[in-house]
Amino acid sequence: MEYPWSPYGSPERFNQGQALYPNAVAIPDGDSPSTTWLPIYNQRSPYDENEIVDLINEIVRDFVRLSSVSESEVIWPPEGGHNLDESLCNSLNIDISETAKSLIRRLPDPATTQPETILLYGSSSLFTITNSYDLSGSREAPPCSDPNLQYLLPHEVQLAIGETQSTAIILDTNENTIRVVSLTEGADEVNPPWVSLERPEDTFYYRNYWPRHAPTWLRVQSNKIKCLDTIPPGIHGYTLSYLDYGEEWMRRKIKHSLEGTYGWPSDFQQSAWDQDRERVWKEADKEYVKLSRPSVLRFV
Repeated sequence: MEYPWSPYGSPERFNQGQALYPNAVAIPDGDSPSTTWLPIYNQRSPYDENEIVDLINEIVRDFVRLSSVSESEVIWPPEGGHNLDESLCNSLNIDISETAKSLIRRLPDPATTQPETILLYGSSSLFTITNSYDLSGSREAPPCSDPNLQYLLPHEVQLAIGETQSTAIILDTNENTIRVVSLTEGADEVNPPWVSLERPEDTFYYRNYWPRHAPTWLRVQSNKIKCLDTIPPGIHGYTLSYLDYGEEWMRRKIKHSLEGTYGWPSDFQQSAWDQDRERVWKEADKEYVKLSRPSVLRFV
């Protein structure tokens, strides 16, 4: 007798099986916000600028080591930090606290204003704050319905933002927290159930999003790169975001090459990877397409 929910039967029988168990719990995957509801993000500690800078620098260094971005495309802050166009901020009545200014001056800066140059998270890239246009843009709050909330609070720093389908990453120096602000989903859709909204009438208000412990959040992102759970794009234009669970077959293929052939992370052969990176990515993509972009189950 064939079980009605057998995957080897017809689609109709498979659907019958689903109907028999409408309350079955699905395996959580990367599309489920619950996979990022980590209790460790609820801890709190005093803000430490050096700690934040060190963690962001670590992410950027590993991004450069693995991606198609070269060292020459990163402007590391000189002694005393980057120069900011404060006259621009003053002319726009943009208020920035001294603490926020100090952090901004010490952040690595993309050498070009071309989008997706240096990705901090997902498809959200760092601002070129030495460019007046980007500096001004980094002070704008992600879109919300209230025109009176055009700019961030003085003590906040927008670390990165992506295109309309991605996220903005905003650090609060008073709380020592980071908010991952979705540009497509309201806070009521992505927040853990225990998080209350600061402005319930506007679910897209950026401060409604769950405030996570900033050092922990940054450390998790750094560890994901080191473990190759998320991999920086290795070819210009191939993808505008990190490679992760969304293309699990490709992620595993590139991870296998990086670890097995190029010794990532402890014995990494940087020069060999720089020479072979584009070929490895193109060959992996060719095989991926030939196999009709297979889906791979990943337990999270």
